[in-house]
Amino acid sequence: MTATEALQGWLAVEHEAVWLYPVIGARLDQLTERARASHDAHLRTRDHLLNRLQVLDVEPVPAKLSYAVGSMRTPEQATRLARRLEQAVAAACLTFAGETSDQDDQKYAITRLRRAAEAELTWGGRPRAFPGLPSQP
Repeated sequence: MTATEALQGWLAVEHEAVWLYPVIGARLDQLTERARASHDAHLRTRDHLLNRLQVLDVEPVPAKLSYAVGSMRTPEQATRLARRLEQAVAAACLTFAGETSDQDDQKYAITRLRRAAEAELTWGGRPRAFPGLPSQP
């Protein structure tokens, strides 16, 4: 995998986050504020990644029109979905940090990895020793 492919993979997950959090906030009033804060953070990251790809003169992966969310009628279902998404973001950050040789990109990816791990906790996740790596069975 190249650094550009890893960056595109991370962007794809950020597109999903920017789409998902307003859906959570709209469906479940008690999660609106948390969803808004998560959306805003992912929107900033997505825009940063789009700018980075523009600097590289690379066509960014487009956002999908919609994403499969399955059943999301309860706060528990929504928080489980948010945790899964934050885990995917952490994995994408870690992958990009390992693929890029640019130190500024690595620092940014690690900062966003930490943010994703903290966000997972705000959505009811449990602390993990190595965020971004697959969970052990």
